[in-house]
Amino acid sequence: MTAFPRVVAFFGLFITSCAWAQSRATSDENADRWSFRLAPYVWGSSTDGTFAHERLPVTLHTSKSFSESLEELDAGAMGAFEASKGRHGLLLDGQFAKLSTTVYAPIAGTALPVRLKTRTTSGLVAWRYGLVERNATHLDLVAGVRVWSARVRMAYAVPVPTPPPIPQQYAGEQSHRWVDAQVGLKGRHGFGNGVFVGGWVLAGAGESDLSTDVMLLVGYDVNERLALIAGYRRLSTDFETSGGFRFDTTMQGPGLGVEYRF
Repeated sequence: MTAFPRVVAFFGLFITSCAWAQSRATSDENADRWSFRLAPYVWGSSTDGTFAHERLPVTLHTSKSFSESLEELDAGAMGAFEASKGRHGLLLDGQFAKLSTTVYAPIAGTALPVRLKTRTTSGLVAWRYGLVERNATHLDLVAGVRVWSARVRMAYAVPVPTPPPIPQQYAGEQSHRWVDAQVGLKGRHGFGNGVFVGGWVLAGAGESDLSTDVMLLVGYDVNERLALIAGYRRLSTDFETSGGFRFDTTMQGPGLGVEYRF
């Protein structure tokens, strides 16, 4: 939990340095009109992490290259929805990843294969405030909460007796949900030829020790309503219960999507 004050202090200093732009930003002629953005993505996520079950004294570590993880990724998707009116707005973001892999763990004095399956879902609900709002450049303060849900299944069978308390065979799954506060910045800049870049940096803590979310993207406006987007996202969390369940993982990879404005 000690990481959270440092994260808040970092963003506090950064936001303070940008606050001068608020007084110089031009007023929006459509300040009284709602605008909306919807952006679904296909996400090719890799997973590096440490996993453990309660009452099972076996800790699994997985670290795969992106090509290896892509072969083991069962499903990956994410999407965002934003509603804005003037400087204020609502940001909703969701992510889903399902992975099946084999991890070699030290059990009974040897490295034996353990079948590991993870399913991760997270959702962000946040308020945004426009620090800088110009025709080509936008910089927003974002603050909200992220809800995590993780399910971890482990299965293995050892052909010889194992020293207690390690069972000779095990097959089971456990799941937990937790909530973290999130604070950060989100921005976008257009180059006037249809091409734009953007992204966000969020971090926080709560029931986990630390969770972070970094997204970088580049897009092209097909017309006033539709844009094509390619990006790279890194999402991490470090969650552990007193009973021994652990989900300390980093998911990252490229995504392809569209953005529809209305």
